[in-house]
Amino acid sequence: MAEETDLSRTEPASPRRLQQARSAGDVPRSAELTAWGVLLSALGMLAWLAPRLFNALQALTEAAFTYAAQPFSPDFLQTAWAALWAVMPVLAVIFAAALVAPILLSGWVFAPQLTQADLARTYPFKPLVRLFSIDSVFDGSLMLLKLALTAAAVGWALASGWPGLQSLTRSEMSVALDVTAAWVGRGVLVLAAALTLAAAVDAGWRWWRYLRRHAMTWQEVLAEARESEVNPEVRARLQGRQQRSGQRVDEVIG
Repeated sequence: MAEETDLSRTEPASPRRLQQARSAGDVPRSAELTAWGVLLSALGMLAWLAPRLFNALQALTEAAFTYAAQPFSPDFLQTAWAALWAVMPVLAVIFAAALVAPILLSGWVFAPQLTQADLARTYPFKPLVRLFSIDSVFDGSLMLLKLALTAAAVGWALASGWPGLQSLTRSEMSVALDVTAAWVGRGVLVLAAALTLAAAVDAGWRWWRYLRRHAMTWQEVLAEARESEVNPEVRARLQGRQQRSGQRVDEVIG
């Protein structure tokens, strides 16, 4: 691919080049950062509303067994509605995080050009080219890193908490539930912390690839500098003359 084989692109992208790319909707996106933001938001809401959710789900379970023969009874519907309202804040935060998390890396972008048809997107061999690209190698390495981090987090949780759980076989149910919930919470927090590293690595890679993709040659830097020195009115006049010349050529060809 051009951005990977052209060694002459040694100059960093200028603010103008990045602004043009941004206007076209070309910004870095990190799926791992988005997933991490959604996961962190969901865990925060679950930790905050844990007692309320537990009570609502317990009441719903009891009502389901009590009114099994009458699933549309007013008491059961009222309990189900209360459980839904208890879960609704968690769902709302997850939805908001799914909208906000993608713009953490590059901010809000409005690009109407993306709605226009682009035949280059239908190139049949594009997925095959990407399969043998450096991005594919990175994605595979990142997946292996996530598996290793997940295995390490689960292994630590089992090694640190399993002996204590075995000693709760003769304890009261409430005590056993509290200790088990604390153990699961620690394991989830460790897993989220491990995935933080994967999200940071992916976000850094996506940003670096974005800047590398829009790197400029020395000739492009000089051309942009000369164009920026021209008076804006003169530059607009030249652009209009070029457009009229292009229209005349099209009319002659047509």
